[in-house]
Amino acid sequence: MEEPKDTSAETLEELTRIKAALAGDEVAASAIRCPEANSRLEAVLRNRGASATEARDITADLWADCFDSRDGRRPLLEKFSGKGSLGAFLTRTALNRLIDYKRRQKFRGQLPGDRDDAEPGDAFDSLPGKDLPGESEDQLVGLLRDAMLAAFTAIDPEKLAILKLVKVHGLDQELVGRMWNWSQSKVSRNISAVMEEVRATTMNELQRIDPWLELRWEDFVELCKQSSDLFG
Repeated sequence: MEEPKDTSAETLEELTRIKAALAGDEVAASAIRCPEANSRLEAVLRNRGASATEARDITADLWADCFDSRDGRRPLLEKFSGKGSLGAFLTRTALNRLIDYKRRQKFRGQLPGDRDDAEPGDAFDSLPGKDLPGESEDQLVGLLRDAMLAAFTAIDPEKLAILKLVKVHGLDQELVGRMWNWSQSKVSRNISAVMEEVRATTMNELQRIDPWLELRWEDFVELCKQSSDLFG
């Protein structure tokens, strides 16, 4: 686990604590897996459609994977890059696992010939062939990307161009208005309308893709900020 450049003091402290925990420091491990962090992860999962039992189980497995090497995989905490906070990293991982669990659960419900005495997951885990779509990648990033691309595709290109000129390229609204022979107030209204359209269309598309995933717009924006690989 390499330390990224230009990290904040808080991130460096988290990286130091992770190294100590992975080296067997119980105090450092307890500081990472504190009751507050555990409660926060469970709350995030419940707010996004998990039952209380599902939230507890997913969180417990996540903590176990953070510190232990299982099935030849290195501890999850070794994957923390320092881009963003550890809390954001754990939240994103937990949501990915919830998405994977729900997809598997839905798929199992469609399997024929389930036996009453079968162990949970027997039918699914014994199936040959490829993994479920997206199972090997960051599924949450895939959902965010697909929803936002659908929103941008649905918006009038001219209105979207005005938004990009002001918000992405930093052009003054009055200057942009002269390019379109619009008043500054009309440019401002257009930008507000397009941003609202992006929000509404994005959330509608997200619900269409995964209806059970209960994300608010604020959650979506925050997760996009955490996902540096959203469009790459």
